[in-house]
Parts: sequence; structure tokens; C-alpha cells
Amino acid sequence: MNPLIVFAHPNQKSFGKGIVDTIVKASEEKGSNVKVRDLYEIGFDPILKPSDFEGFQSGKVPEDIAVEQENIKWADVITFVYPVWWTSVPAILKGYVDRVFSYGFAYEYVDGAPNLLSKVNTF
Repeated sequence: MNPLIVFAHPNQKSFGKGIVDTIVKASEEKGSNVKVRDLYEIGFDPILKPSDFEGFQSGKVPEDIAVEQENIKWADVITFVYPVWWTSVPAILKGYVDRVFSYGFAYEYVDGAPNLLSKVNTF
């Protein structure tokens, strides 16, 4: 199995980091090939830019997004670990979802309505 963990907390001593470490340990003990994408550690840029939209439309996805999309495609299961701030996810995680689960990768429009693509329907 290929579990992917997307972690979004700036404090490496947080309870959330403990959850990540526990998931990694349990997954590895079961023989899984686990990957962790620590959004703060990798310096993920959460800002959706006009150039991102141009790339999505032309099929030239920005490199940082393409790397994350390859991780998503690699994964059999994805676990998001994050704190709840102001009744929502941290901005860095919201930006990750906005940029990575993009048009042409996660969805397309069919007859004017969004349609999930099969790559993400398997989750």
C-alpha cells in the first residue's frame, strides 16, 4: 500500500505531528511505502496565481503543483493531518487543495457542471 500523509502544521512538536509519526510507524510496520508531505517543511506556496490558471488551461502545470499531483497519483490512500483554526483548515492546506486538485487533474466541466475525473474518484 502507498499511503500519502499531507501534514499542515508549523509546529514540529504539535499533537498533529505526533499523529503523523504514529501513522508513519504503523504504516511501515505493516509494510507500506508511506510518504509525508509536510507543507511547511517543503515551503509549499499556497497562493493560487493567474499563471496557475493559464497553466491548467494550456496543460503546462507549474512544477511545484506537478510534483504534488504525482504524489497524489502515487497514493492508494491520502490522510490529511491539520489543526482546526477559525473553524477551518490552515490557509496553507486550503491553498494546497486549491492548487493541486486543479482543473484538468481533479475535475473538468461537462455540460457546464463540474465533473470529478477518475484519478480522484478512486479515493
